Order: sequence, then structure tokens, then C-alpha cells
Amino acid sequence: MAKQVRLNYFDLSGGMDAKTSPLFLKNNECELIQNYHLDNVGSLTKRPGILYLIGQVVNDVSILGMYYFKDIQGTDYSNLLVTCNDAASPTNSDTYKITANAWAKSEEDTTSSALPVFTSFIDYAFRVNGEDTMKSSVDLTTWAGGGAANCMLTYKFKYICIWEDRIYVLNDNTTNKKPSRISWSSLPISGNPLTVTWAYNGTTDAGKDAADINPDDNDEITWGEPFGKRLLIFKTKGLYNWTFGQVEPDKIIDVGTPQGRTVKQTQGLCFFANEEGVYSYNGESQPILISKKVQPFIDAISDFTSLRAEVDSDHYKLYIGDVTVDGKTYSNTMLVYCLSVNGWHIETYPFEIKSMARFQKKTLGTTEIYDSIYVGDDDGFVYRLGTGTSDYLGTVAQPIAGRIITKEYPLYNFPSYSDLNNLDFLAQQATGAKVNYRIERGDWKPWKDLQRRITSDKISGKGRTLQFSITDNSTTTSQIEGFSIELKEEVGLSRDKRNG
Repeated sequence: MAKQVRLNYFDLSGGMDAKTSPLFLKNNECELIQNYHLDNVGSLTKRPGILYLIGQVVNDVSILGMYYFKDIQGTDYSNLLVTCNDAASPTNSDTYKITANAWAKSEEDTTSSALPVFTSFIDYAFRVNGEDTMKSSVDLTTWAGGGAANCMLTYKFKYICIWEDRIYVLNDNTTNKKPSRISWSSLPISGNPLTVTWAYNGTTDAGKDAADINPDDNDEITWGEPFGKRLLIFKTKGLYNWTFGQVEPDKIIDVGTPQGRTVKQTQGLCFFANEEGVYSYNGESQPILISKKVQPFIDAISDFTSLRAEVDSDHYKLYIGDVTVDGKTYSNTMLVYCLSVNGWHIETYPFEIKSMARFQKKTLGTTEIYDSIYVGDDDGFVYRLGTGTSDYLGTVAQPIAGRIITKEYPLYNFPSYSDLNNLDFLAQQATGAKVNYRIERGDWKPWKDLQRRITSDKISGKGRTLQFSITDNSTTTSQIEGFSIELKEEVGLSRDKRNG
């Protein structure tokens, strides 16, 4: 006599765990989640697409850096700044802004391939890049430096930030390099407009407003990040807490980052990445390694200096490039951490990502800029993430290839055999999604294309474990909500007979 047994799985919110054996994952976790996100709690939804902004800035060049300048005083000069080389075989690089729905030069003829870092203070945009002297602009048309327009003299620092009403610069890359050096400006001097001055003369002599951060460690500063009442100073192998007036900085941990562009803040947490993985820091306890579930992807990174990252209100997005995990290559890969569910997934894109930035909502003439993450590619294009149902490569749209590989589920009689009978898949907007299954990690077998809210059909086979894959290479935003497995069990049989 046979009876029917059902196994229901309607929570897929646990995210991706690529490190643990699929059999030992939690029921709501998956072996792989590619181009599906966790934002609709309980289900997996195909990620939105990307759309290019205006058009190509310069052909066949990488976007070196991007920044949103928000102007809040007097005439509103708010705009985007996008830096790239002037040609594929460059003589220099230029920074562009948006004018009349087109890219127009803002600052010209800086050193080719130098990575810019921008900040804004007292109604000025400031730029450093480690190769040219600091420059600033109030209108993004005229740039000045060399001691003018609130800038330092001839020093070439790599990084810049604003903390406690002073401009800080870090890692002096001038001829006599001082990679552990920081310096700071005066407080704003009253007037219209406000101004700042610099005392730095290349030394750390008393009164010269400079300090060296553990200069004997054979390391260099890779970033400075204002974080509440402290300035976090990153080195490749160390993280320091700087308080104004300190003789020595406080070392937080012997862990830093080789790429400061991975340092981002959201929801009161500071994230950064290195060879060990992704860390989260709340400013009180030690930084916490949060990326163990995607460690195989971290271990596959070939160049940690090429990492880029950005955040929104609920995600830390880390671009890691091409990686090969368990024999499969994932091109142009981004690791995405969802704070609200403490889960990971990956996203893959049709181009290399060379820079990332968070812009703010603004109308620039006829050009709409959104509060969103934007990325720059290796061919002179800037794209907005999270819009539409297609990815663009340049101006050509293409579908988003999504894939989910679930946990390997032990069946009702595990470790004895069970007979498969029927399968019900719950989904929304799933036209284009295909379901495959395998028994005991054997070959994948096709089941059904999802066509409606609940797709039901027979499923054949006998085994002890069952696993599903869902693929969707369409422009439909499929949302996978769960499934119900019906087993046909023989009542009264011994385990030996059931296994036979």
C-alpha cells in the first residue's frame, strides 16, 4: 500500500553558501544564487537591469573614477564628475561633467591612468590622484591649485577626505615619497567665501600639521575614512583610529585593505575587503569577517587592487572581476551582501567594472540622475544599476542570465530511498524560467518551464537526496517563491526492501 508524503520549502531567504557542502546547508540557503536578489524576503527575484547614461564618454578607455558634487550654496553647480584617459593610447586623462545632455570636459590634462579621489568642502570640489598636485573648483569649469583655491602647494597625495571641518590628505606620493604621511588643513576661516590654509611643508615638524602613521611597518596608507568621531586610516595590513592631536594613532587590528575603494559605509557600519574576505566594523568592537559563505569566490580573486565597491541603504556590493570556482568561470562578478537578511548572492555583468559611485537624485538640464549606484566600464560608458529588465553592453541590450542551485534536500526516508511522485513550483512572472533536478548529485534532468503562478507535474526517480536548478536567460523578472515535493512511500516495507 502506498501513501503520499509532502515536503514543503517556501523560504529561500537564507542567501548563498558556496563554502558548505550542499547537503548541510540550511533549508532556506542555496548553493548558488546568480543574478537573483534577496530583497523580497522569503523569495528569490531576478535582479533589475542596467542602463547606460547619455552615451560613451571616450571610446575604448576605462572609467578611472566618478563622483557626485553636491553644491548647496549660491549658484547650484551640482554635477557628476567622470574621469577617463583621453584615448586608448593616452597622453593624459580628463574629467567630464554633464552639459546639455552630453559629456563636456571639466578638468583637462591630468596624468594618464591616475586614479582620482574627489571630495567637497566649503562649496568647492577637490581632486587628488597621487600624480598631480591637488586642484579644486567651485563651478566645475575652472580648476586651480598650487596654493590657490584652498589647495596645498606642490604635494601629490593619493587620498583625500573631510573630517571634523578639516581637509585631510593621505599618502604623500611626491618625489620623496612618504606613504605613511597624513596632513590636514586649517579650520575654515570666516569670510565670503570660506577659505582654508595649509601649513604642511613636506615634514612633520611641530606646527606643520602632519603626522606619520606607523612609518616603520613597511606598509602604506590605502585610504582614510571619516567614521563618526574618529578617522579610520587603512593600510594594506592594518587599520588605525586617528583622533586630532594624537601623538600616535590607535591600531585597531592587523587587518586592512589593499584597495581603499572597497571602504564604504551604510547603516552605521563600515565595510572593507582584503585577501581574507569582507569585514564589517561598527566602531566599537573588532571588525568582523562576514564573508565566509562566499569564501571560495574571495579565494579565486587574482588582483585585489582591482576591487571596487559601493553601498546603498541595504547592500554592500563588491566587484571582484573574473573568478573560477569549482571549475566554473564567472565573468565580471560582483559579490552582494544584503544587510537586512544577512545573506549573500552574486551578480555578473557583460563588461569589466572599473569604478563605482553612489549618485544623488538630480535633474541636470534634460538629464535625470537617480539616487542609485552607478558603474563605469572599460569602454568609456557609465551605467545605472537597478533599472529595467535588460543589461546593456554599450548601447546594446541583452537578457540577464540568472541561475539558482538549491540546497541538496534529504528526502523523507533518508538515508533510505524515496520514490518521487509530483512537484509543485510557486513563482511569479516566471515565463522564461526553467527547472531542472538531479538525484544524489547525478546528472541534471529537465523538469518543466515555469508558465504560471503554480506549475505542477509529475517528477520521476528514486533516491535519497534531491536538488533543483532554476535558470532564466530572459528579460522577465521571475520571482521564485518555493516548491512542494510529493513522495510516494510504500507502507510496511522494511528499510532493506525500500532501498532495493
